[in-house]
Amino acid sequence: MNNKIMVTERIKNFKIYLDERFPARKNSFFVLMFTLSAYVYTGLLYNMKILGMTGNDPDRIPMPLHKVIPLFIIILMFFFQLRLTDEFKDYEEDLKYRPYRPVQRGIITLKTLRNIGIVTVIMQIISAFLINPKILIYMSFVWIYMFLMAKEFFIKEWLTKRIVIYALSHVVIMIFINLVIIKAAEFIMTAQGTPGLPDSIISKIYAGIVPFLMLGYLNGMVLEIGRKTRKSDEEEHGVETYSKLWGRKKAVYILCGLYVLDYILVMFGLLQTNEKYFFLGMAVLTIVLAISVYFMIKFLKKNLSGKVSENVSGLWILFSCLTTGLFQYTVFYIFSLLKS
Repeated sequence: MNNKIMVTERIKNFKIYLDERFPARKNSFFVLMFTLSAYVYTGLLYNMKILGMTGNDPDRIPMPLHKVIPLFIIILMFFFQLRLTDEFKDYEEDLKYRPYRPVQRGIITLKTLRNIGIVTVIMQIISAFLINPKILIYMSFVWIYMFLMAKEFFIKEWLTKRIVIYALSHVVIMIFINLVIIKAAEFIMTAQGTPGLPDSIISKIYAGIVPFLMLGYLNGMVLEIGRKTRKSDEEEHGVETYSKLWGRKKAVYILCGLYVLDYILVMFGLLQTNEKYFFLGMAVLTIVLAISVYFMIKFLKKNLSGKVSENVSGLWILFSCLTTGLFQYTVFYIFSLLKS
């Protein structure tokens, strides 16, 4: 009976931890959209450069659930592992400045989180074998970089004093995570009978892959700056924010500038796929850009809560990912069903 109570208590405490530090529903939704967006974009790019030349349907992207679901699990676990490594890396600082967090309150221990982290890695390895064992090579890049991040690249004292360099160096991991999805998409499509990549086509594929990887990197910066831009009475002692470093006005201008750069990258990427995807994506993302900039200016002028900056940036990231192809793919797929 005691063991049953202990297990129930641990599950309850883990749920409290997730609710506060890694909300399962919210993060699962965003990671699913992120994963499918990269997967569909890679599929569109792959097909347009190869199948489009052979007269086959370049809009056809194989999505076998027994492979796409394991890919989603891999990516979700990467983001969760990033949260776990932060708990170890920032433990002393959080104990000093943020004692209200679950680890610092004693809700869950670092040892428990370490064991959970090991389980997530095992889940990822099993999932990788369901896709293609070769994907483990690209997954290892993420793990290695995550380890370096956890160690603050062995220059913690120097790096923590330079918040911008800190962010720029840590967001690089988004490139490696995107690369895992891109390579997984290639393995899945090849397994479904799609032709392999001829050497003569590789450079054309890269022309679309590079802006997409850059988009992932910039969106990482949007997330970082968006959640650390606040109004003055929300600033915490000992917590570095961009609104402290640059001032709210400059932080908002930089965020809006990143939105515009993201917009350009999405448009350039869509030019590599299909004309109808480009124009629909441009129409939707132009509206989203205007709305995002409007609310950021409102946030600045009316001294609104930092949640506005965080939420607007989160929604911008979501739509900039969706309009790289997933949104258009879904719309045209529904239209095709209605026509048939």
